[in-house]
Amino acid sequence: MAGRPLVEVEGLTFRYRRATEPAIRDVSVRIDPGEVLLIAGPSGCGKSTLIRAINGLIPHAYSGEMGGTVRVDGHLTTERRLREISQVVGTLLQDPAKQIVGSTVEAELAFGPENAGMDPAEIGERIRSVIAATGIEHLAGRETAHLSGGERQLLAMAGALMLRPRCYVVDEPLANLDPVTAAQLMEQLRRLADDGHAVVMVEHRVEEALELRPDRVMAIENGVVTYLGPVDGFMDQADPDAVKLPFEIVLARTRARDATSGAPNAPNAPAAASARQREGEPRAPRLAFDDVHVTLGDRHVLRGVDASLGPTETVAVLGPNGSGKTTLFRAAMQLVRPDAGRILIDGKDALGTAIADLAHTIGYVFQSPSQMLFARTVREEILFGPTNLGLPIGNPDALAMEALARTGLDAEEGILDRPPMTLSFGQQKRLALAIGLALNPRTLILDEPSAGQDHRTAQRFMASVRSIPGLESLYFVTHDVDLALTHADRILVVRDGRIVADGPPAAVVEDAERWRASNLQRTSLMAANLTWPGRRDGRFLEASTLAAAIVAAEREEERGKEGGRSTVELT
Repeated sequence: MAGRPLVEVEGLTFRYRRATEPAIRDVSVRIDPGEVLLIAGPSGCGKSTLIRAINGLIPHAYSGEMGGTVRVDGHLTTERRLREISQVVGTLLQDPAKQIVGSTVEAELAFGPENAGMDPAEIGERIRSVIAATGIEHLAGRETAHLSGGERQLLAMAGALMLRPRCYVVDEPLANLDPVTAAQLMEQLRRLADDGHAVVMVEHRVEEALELRPDRVMAIENGVVTYLGPVDGFMDQADPDAVKLPFEIVLARTRARDATSGAPNAPNAPAAASARQREGEPRAPRLAFDDVHVTLGDRHVLRGVDASLGPTETVAVLGPNGSGKTTLFRAAMQLVRPDAGRILIDGKDALGTAIADLAHTIGYVFQSPSQMLFARTVREEILFGPTNLGLPIGNPDALAMEALARTGLDAEEGILDRPPMTLSFGQQKRLALAIGLALNPRTLILDEPSAGQDHRTAQRFMASVRSIPGLESLYFVTHDVDLALTHADRILVVRDGRIVADGPPAAVVEDAERWRASNLQRTSLMAANLTWPGRRDGRFLEASTLAAAIVAAEREEERGKEGGRSTVELT
């Protein structure tokens, strides 16, 4: 492309303070006005570090050793103040809780322009314009403390628009947004690019990110760029276990691998999500909601919810942003108080249960890991809960490493002594999960467990957490439709504070109109599962398992045809 690049990175290497190895090594890229660059790669590979270097947080907010250069609009970021860089680069962080500072939606939108010294009349005009452009009229006037994670994400994007930067860096926006709202965000970013703005987006869920129609893709692994080029070339070499690709590509890759090996890939057996349900006699619900109402601020968030979640179930909760999904479980954990109705845990009133007793029964992992992390080291984070609850610890390091092993963090060098804030968002999310598991609860509640996780890590965790000894049930809130369909026994769909669907995955997806009305979309994997003739028991298979099963069936069919031809030839 002709002309001066808007962003130019040359030979960038950065090692965080207290880290032993660089997070990224010798990264070079130029980003031109009007270009969309998609950055993909495993959790902790250095994607967010590159984003921080582009928006100036490195070196101005994150200390460490930096080599190479980063230029924004022709100026070295090391020689510009963050305030000056933010006039050119707008940022949407992975964790919107770290980005929102205003007490109300309007105060948040005014924060950036006020700090830039903008005229109050101009600020007011921009607020009205941005609210209309981003479609967040329903958030106007609300307190930011009462917004859902997805609503905060939308507000953070609107805040970035207030300064009218020329480049937008967007870090993992899809995990916090329902599918319809995520598609709308993609359209908004695409319009910005078409108007001449540069867009840099980090995302694991490549299938959804393709709606942005990126011009190029950068793949990073272990801090090193392994690919930089057109989308088609990336699709040819991308690992479908590491990033979420359209099912058609996963199937084509499986067929090609099968043809090369000359033998069918034996499909892995689907996870037996309902295996625990068959053990023993029926038991009372672990968690029951009886006509529960919750009001946050002036908004009626839950409107008479009735539901009973079994002690041996895996339950996924889906629904639009701000529909009450997180509030449902926060009320159970006494983090918000119901206006009316009752919540029972193992048949006892939750409000009469001591927090310590509650923690022994139910572990709760927040949507934002920053709400759980406060200690100086990873070791201290994990041991804090067991120590406070008086649980037997034995060897502290062994207990901490066991919890980390369950979330795939045990292999990180020097992990126990690492400050939690030096970890990537995905690693912080897994650390939060490890903290919950260290208490050995019988039930685990996860809010957006796949946020910040690459496809492989999310799948492995969901498979491993269900095999943890003593863990009887798992309830999780997610916007990842495929994660819900392939890992849950049962799905609740929440809309406008009410449960509008409740049942096995196959039954819940049958009502296409209700599905769409709940801001849910049919994914390529969902469609493939629904149309596959070999589907049994109404279960949905994850992509690699379904692709292997389809190829094995095709192989068997071909063998049958060959056998038939041989019989004809003999006669």
